[in-house]
Amino acid sequence: MSTQAQQFTQGIGQWAGTAEVYDGRGRFLGNGSDNRQVQRLDEAHIRIDVSFVGPFKHAGHYFIAEQGSSRLYQGPANVGYAETLHPNLIDATAYWPALGLSQQFFLLVLPNGHTQLSLAFMSRGEKLIYVVVGQNDRVKAKTEEEGQKTEGNAVIPVSFLSGTSYDLADDPAAGRGRILLHRSGLWSGELTTLDGQLRPLPPSQYSEQVAAAGSELRVEIAGTAFAAAPQTTHLHTNQWEAWSDAGNLVGSYSLSGGRALSGHFHFLPDQMRLWRREVVSHDGHRKAVLHTWYRGRTRIGVQFGVLEFAE
Repeated sequence: MSTQAQQFTQGIGQWAGTAEVYDGRGRFLGNGSDNRQVQRLDEAHIRIDVSFVGPFKHAGHYFIAEQGSSRLYQGPANVGYAETLHPNLIDATAYWPALGLSQQFFLLVLPNGHTQLSLAFMSRGEKLIYVVVGQNDRVKAKTEEEGQKTEGNAVIPVSFLSGTSYDLADDPAAGRGRILLHRSGLWSGELTTLDGQLRPLPPSQYSEQVAAAGSELRVEIAGTAFAAAPQTTHLHTNQWEAWSDAGNLVGSYSLSGGRALSGHFHFLPDQMRLWRREVVSHDGHRKAVLHTWYRGRTRIGVQFGVLEFAE
């Protein structure tokens, strides 16, 4: 089956977890409790009931109509459009009328099938209001085991940042003691690769070697499917953002709690632009990445998956 015909099959069920909410400058505002019930109504329609309580709060439901890889959010709580890049991954642009906020969002289910990592940018116009870094776990239904009925749902791991938002707002690491994305070490793994029409290409063995020294970073990237590799860039960072010197690989990104990033890089010899979105798991061992490649404004491909960290 081609990628264009795939549906987000791994998202069905009940999910619960915690989110970290940051403001548009990356400052920690507080944790959120996130609960979702995802039901398939028929082959082409889904209902999602959502409840989020945190620095902002909202509860409601919306319907999704699926047509191949396209997902149309039909309201009332959420309207917009998403693409299914893989049965484990969606990339969405939507609007939440009750909040008055537009959303850019991706959600990836880890290979275990029971954990979701997500990154949402909530804006009003062009002004970024919130960044929501989420990690949810699948809630198991009641089961029958050895003739005994097990009541209730599975215990969901909860990982809150301890402390007050007043104290943590000026800490770029949000109380963790280090910027998870700026640790010296190696991120590596296999990334799924699609062309501009979301047709599958051979997977890539991808790696990022990071060497950190104070406010300076050296990053060597190998395994990009759409540009010559390896490539090296030198970055400056104030722990809230990072930006490059001049060179063949240039760009910048913003950080949220040192755990999530979003930014654009230009591979000048290949005349390509890369939009990087990444989020690290609570334990710091894995990160979900969604890398979208462009030439001008034309999408030429996508790489995505989960990378493991070795310090």
